[in-house]
Amino acid sequence: MIIIQEDMSPNVKIVLSILQDEIDGNVKSAINKMHPNYSMTWMYKTKNGTLFPSSRPNFKAEMNDIYAITGRDYDIRHITEADNVVMVELIESYPDPKTGEEFRTPLVLVLEIENEKIKTGRHYCDPQIPYLHLSKDELVKIYK
Repeated sequence: MIIIQEDMSPNVKIVLSILQDEIDGNVKSAINKMHPNYSMTWMYKTKNGTLFPSSRPNFKAEMNDIYAITGRDYDIRHITEADNVVMVELIESYPDPKTGEEFRTPLVLVLEIENEKIKTGRHYCDPQIPYLHLSKDELVKIYK
């Protein structure tokens, strides 16, 4: 569970609450936090060669697949903001639906906010890391 404190800024609260929506699988609540022109770009190259894949006009349909994953957890390591940008460094964890093995990925999200809605995001990670099935202890070492 993500803890949202009263003294946090509205933009940080929006970001943390949408991460909690993802944990809870609450697509409807998450969509209410997204700008009508929302887009997310993953800052890597996919296995099929797509550079910087993004979710733009079809994000609502894609969210149903993403939010269907149960057992997701976010270990937030750092969060900072400036004007209308929130940056979050975290470790995302979730079980493989077929094997139950745990995927863990250190990543950084850069989210731009407009009119109290998340308008754009960039997702920075190495997409191969989850397949290493690293333990929490192995990943926590990088933050010391």
